[in-house]
Amino acid sequence: MDLKSRLEKIAQLKKNINNIAQSQKEKSIGIVNQEIKIEEVLSGKFISTPFGESFVRENYFPQDYKCGEVELFKIFQSSAKTISGLARDDRLKEIDINKTVFLDTETTGLAGGTGTYIFLVGAGYFEGDQFCVRQYFMRDYNEERALLSAVNELLSNFEAIVSYNGKTFDVPLIQSRFIMSGMKMSLKDPYHFDLLYPARRLWKKRLESCSLSTVERDILGVIRENDVPGYLVPEIYFRYLKTKDARTLKQVFEHNLQDILSLVALVSRMCFLVEDPLNNTEYGMDIFSIGKMFDEEKRYEQCTHYYTEALKHNLAEEEILEILRLASFAYKRQGEWEEAEKIWKKTIERSPEFLCYPYEELAKYYEHHLKDYQKAETIIEEALNIVENIFIREKLQYRLNRIKGKQ
Repeated sequence: MDLKSRLEKIAQLKKNINNIAQSQKEKSIGIVNQEIKIEEVLSGKFISTPFGESFVRENYFPQDYKCGEVELFKIFQSSAKTISGLARDDRLKEIDINKTVFLDTETTGLAGGTGTYIFLVGAGYFEGDQFCVRQYFMRDYNEERALLSAVNELLSNFEAIVSYNGKTFDVPLIQSRFIMSGMKMSLKDPYHFDLLYPARRLWKKRLESCSLSTVERDILGVIRENDVPGYLVPEIYFRYLKTKDARTLKQVFEHNLQDILSLVALVSRMCFLVEDPLNNTEYGMDIFSIGKMFDEEKRYEQCTHYYTEALKHNLAEEEILEILRLASFAYKRQGEWEEAEKIWKKTIERSPEFLCYPYEELAKYYEHHLKDYQKAETIIEEALNIVENIFIREKLQYRLNRIKGKQ
């Protein structure tokens, strides 16, 4: 989606919100500051805490429920070892999905800080043969401690958190609200699987962004109907505080609920993709991303395998050259010099622009490993006949002089 289309979409969303507000205003003619309570809009209950009552909405989903194209309970087929690798956190090798909470918050601002309040906390967890989502709502600022107390009681049952950008935003904000309220958080130093970072490693090369809404649409096949975008959520809550009309909050609750369900499905989707990429994606760049993850873990045999598989797909020329570059160095690190040499030669042949590294790598290979100084000299001279950049020329000339000295 180009910038113009995105701006038009944003303008239309704002228009829709204003139309809803205007429609409600027209229905309320003659009624000053009509109050419509949250319990009149959504089914839920009030639970007692030491600090007063807190509104809680619960939803339950059966074993065969699908989020987009993924069944929620497929997550139990995910390996803890794979989750740990995706998170790059060895502690997550001990993760137990039954003791894991899927967490998402809605707040009065997106920048965080001490002036930002959490007015809705969504927490999902598996309970027997169902998946439960609890949503804790703060009707006004004076209910913050009640909300935090209710959430705290639930969190005490879990050892791990799954979130989307929760390490940077949600969890630090929750911790700061507990501190500001003079309360202690029951969940201390939990295992934390933040899906934003593996999502970027897996899909940033082919998706327009790695926002949760984009990832769930393009990876999970989730289609949100009449969804409210996250940046409008604070504005909707402030309007509710002013009017005490809770009807527009229904969209916010649904938005938060879908976020929680998407977290569960994304864990499964990520694990299946990493464990068997050739049968779980049709995109060459996804396979390349898997190869790159293995490369970063220094598992070079696996990474070169997936680089080779990725090249079998229809890719852009710059994508092919990037894969060839990484594959060549992976082969080099394995000591498979002949494979690396083939790739460096292929890169020189197909690159529309001058690339210095394949010439340098070939020269190093000929000079240091084959002790063939004539071939090393020839490849550097070939590069010097092409390159115009003065700094690169100086570097290549220095290497050439050293090779000639050895001869």
